[in-house]
Amino acid sequence: MLSTTLLIAFAAGLLASLACGLGALPLLIKGIDPVKQRGLGYGFAGGLMFSASVYNLLLPALDLGDGGWSLGKVAPIIAGVLLGALFLQVAESMVHDTPEMPERWKRWGGRVGFLVFIAMTIHSIPEGVAVGVGYAADSQGAADGMGPTLALAIAIHNIPEGLAVAIPLRSAGASIVRCFLAAVATSLTQPLATIPAVLLAWFFDPLMPILMGFAAGAMIFLVILELIPEALETESPKRIAWAFTTGFCLMLMVQVVL
Repeated sequence: MLSTTLLIAFAAGLLASLACGLGALPLLIKGIDPVKQRGLGYGFAGGLMFSASVYNLLLPALDLGDGGWSLGKVAPIIAGVLLGALFLQVAESMVHDTPEMPERWKRWGGRVGFLVFIAMTIHSIPEGVAVGVGYAADSQGAADGMGPTLALAIAIHNIPEGLAVAIPLRSAGASIVRCFLAAVATSLTQPLATIPAVLLAWFFDPLMPILMGFAAGAMIFLVILELIPEALETESPKRIAWAFTTGFCLMLMVQVVL
């Protein structure tokens, strides 16, 4: 029974990660040129990531468990946010101090693309854990259909998140295939995270608030530290503000539709 649940949860997580790659496909639309519109693309991606941090991570973390919001419930989330921001700062410092990247790495988005890759990969971990815990709860009779519901919701959310990953890469001249593969790669932690989550659901369930806070903190910090300043180098503040707001609203719309 446990092995069956494990396989199903892993397959669901894998399908959700593949959905992330679909986010690269809108960049095939004629008229969209992330190379020429890099600033707008970064602003739009920033809006997607910021919205995902709030609506896919922080608010669900606050709604975990019984009862309303309280200081005891928000404290581990805040701790996770601060730890995630600190982690991203350290990662950015390490990348910044690294000698000039080889030409082949520039085609994968350079410094900004690399940091987006790290942040989105981290963001996928608590989602994979949530799917694993959901399937474990279903198998134990503690819930009914929680695992498939979570996996489907995360798969749909992954599509615009994949777009956020693809934009910096496409802006650096990466092919759509490379953008697709990179977006999928950021989500491969989802099926991998389902395995320990199913086996040790009792251990990971209490850790979800801090894990979700950590992922949100890393993404928010990245948006403010890298994406918006990079965007403002080539576009006016008003155009970036509109691009950011549009990205934010798109992710919000996905959340409401679900």
